[in-house]
Amino acid sequence: MTRIAIIAALEREIGPLVEGWAPKVLHEQGRELISYRNSELIAIAGGIGRRQAEIAARAAVNEFQAQALISTGLGGAIIRSLKVGSVFIPNVIVDAATGTEYRCNASPGVVAGGILVSVPEIAGAESKQLLADRFHGLVVDMEAAAVARVAQEMKKGFFCVKAISDELDSRLPPMNRFVDEAGRFQTGKFLSWGAVHPEWWAATIRLARDSRRAAHALCDWLDKNLTASFVAPAVVTLDGADFPKP
Repeated sequence: MTRIAIIAALEREIGPLVEGWAPKVLHEQGRELISYRNSELIAIAGGIGRRQAEIAARAAVNEFQAQALISTGLGGAIIRSLKVGSVFIPNVIVDAATGTEYRCNASPGVVAGGILVSVPEIAGAESKQLLADRFHGLVVDMEAAAVARVAQEMKKGFFCVKAISDELDSRLPPMNRFVDEAGRFQTGKFLSWGAVHPEWWAATIRLARDSRRAAHALCDWLDKNLTASFVAPAVVTLDGADFPKP
């Protein structure tokens, strides 16, 4: 089996998958990364954002000699037909900051299609609509483009699979302010803020529930599909794609 590294932002996104796997702390660029290994499968929770995803992807290659990188985790729906718990496999990933497209074919036997847009911040309902209009995207995340870029640069296979944690019209708390420079979500500060903002209690509870549901759906997919026959193809890039300006 090809040695595959699964790159996620947060441990809770891959928690159901890595239960019982051997943990290892990696030290990369002054940061501690939590990794897990089960035979030829490696999983790393690198943190939120493109920089953190890039560090984790490079660590997977340098520390474990990974031959393929999988960007996984939770994403937000940009169209109404994608619901919480849906598993989405794009064949095009667009870096919203640069316009670069990363085209990736699916593994044999896996149905995939559609555009995922990687953005610098957690996207709410208003920015989702702008992304749909500009990029014709179906799902938004923050890390996939960075992992694809590392895979292309280091000549590794690449694949992307996300699960929907928030729908097009989901009301999200202002979470960006609670992501620190290392890509960690500051749960304690968020809960302290939430305690004095009861108008956000219902949305916060709903998001926590939906995120758990999405993580389980994602990990079920990974557990069933990352078999010895799984193939992650190479990435093809198209720089400076001509998308209309917002």
